[in-house]
Amino acid sequence: MSEMISIVLEERKETGKEVCKKMRPAGYTPCVFYGPEYVESVPAKVKTAGIAKLLKSGQWETVTFDATLPDGRKEMCLIREVQKDFLNGNVLHIDFMQIIKGHKISVNVPLHITGRDACKGVKLGGVIDQILREISMEVLPGQIPDSFTVDISSLGLGEQIHVRDLALPSDATLLVDKDDVAVAIIIPRGVAEAETEEEQKEVEVVAKGKAKSADEE
Repeated sequence: MSEMISIVLEERKETGKEVCKKMRPAGYTPCVFYGPEYVESVPAKVKTAGIAKLLKSGQWETVTFDATLPDGRKEMCLIREVQKDFLNGNVLHIDFMQIIKGHKISVNVPLHITGRDACKGVKLGGVIDQILREISMEVLPGQIPDSFTVDISSLGLGEQIHVRDLALPSDATLLVDKDDVAVAIIIPRGVAEAETEEEQKEVEVVAKGKAKSADEE
């Protein structure tokens, strides 16, 4: 299940682009906290050093936080959105969303692949096609998976792994079709043509064998 990280959201009285620009060199990232129990969003700031590694990894969507708000209240939350500078990739702003125990939330869980080098289908000339990079679902906060990992070492040419094959949390509600293909070993055109030619040769050999037997009779 997803890890829990403690963070402190400090008070941010002023808002606006210029104010936010001054925060970043001082080691802070502007953010906002909101949720179903909050009529208004709470503007805040968070120390960049405490969250930079997680944001850089790109694996923040399933991480839950134990957040201390500017007024001292503690809330469980997750990151809903990260705004970045499209030129240099620097984080500009973070949205934290409150999550409530017993209430499902929608998340996108990353899907990872292992067994690439040992994959039977790849050794036969096949190509790995990862159709889904993440699995969308609604799940209780305490059941959010860090990620899904599938071993494709046993997959042969033309074989697939579907969403239904994943180890889903018991109370999760999929937001994608369970029959969707997550990963497949596709057969390149050249390999398919070679297999067809080989099959045709085998048929011809069998046909010639039968014809020879008929002549001998």
